[in-house]
Amino acid sequence: TILGEMRVATLKEMSSNLLRIEWDSEEVKDYVKRVLMLYFDAQKEREDNGSDVANALDEEKEDAFDIIYFLNLFSDLVALLPDERLRGEVLLEVESVINRNQETEGNSSDKTSQPSALPELNEDELEEKFVKGSGAGGQKVNKTSNRVILVHTPTGLRVECQDTRSLQQNRKIARKRLRLKLDAFINGDASRAGQKATKAVTKKAKNKARSKRRRRQKNQSDDESNN
Repeated sequence: TILGEMRVATLKEMSSNLLRIEWDSEEVKDYVKRVLMLYFDAQKEREDNGSDVANALDEEKEDAFDIIYFLNLFSDLVALLPDERLRGEVLLEVESVINRNQETEGNSSDKTSQPSALPELNEDELEEKFVKGSGAGGQKVNKTSNRVILVHTPTGLRVECQDTRSLQQNRKIARKRLRLKLDAFINGDASRAGQKATKAVTKKAKNKARSKRRRRQKNQSDDESNN
């Protein structure tokens, strides 16, 4: 897993504790903040190990250490929380963190690499359907039309969302996903997704070079010890 077994156990305990208390917005913010601390701790451990990214990790695992990718995966776990109101609050806080990180990336020293603003959606150009949910979540999910299918008619781009039991929350998430998809369709490599992919390739190359440098230094040290 991304976090490792011990951190996953900690995350489960944190989630259980949050469900047991009379939580408020500050408790939710603190919970998400501690989840991020687990992520950064796992990232630091991985970097300290100095493993060869090209050989030891496949592309999916490398992407997992992008904070936005991680938060999107975490959102899938949040959707399983049994408290619907808590689930909605945590998802809103996670979305806020994602937005702040995207803005931070856009304010980097390389002004030419700022991500383009996400295209706005014209509601008149959208086809929206609500269908019954499926999968885990119990009878309420499977009997309620809370799964959102959203189509952008001019381009044919299509997204679905069944992340939460809340129809309105799923509508909001679906629109965010469609804006990201439309951004990639219109702006290509200059889109947020395109720049993220470019950044990932650059990061992978730097990690590979660093790993080779560490191996070379270790080999030199071993040779000196043998002599």
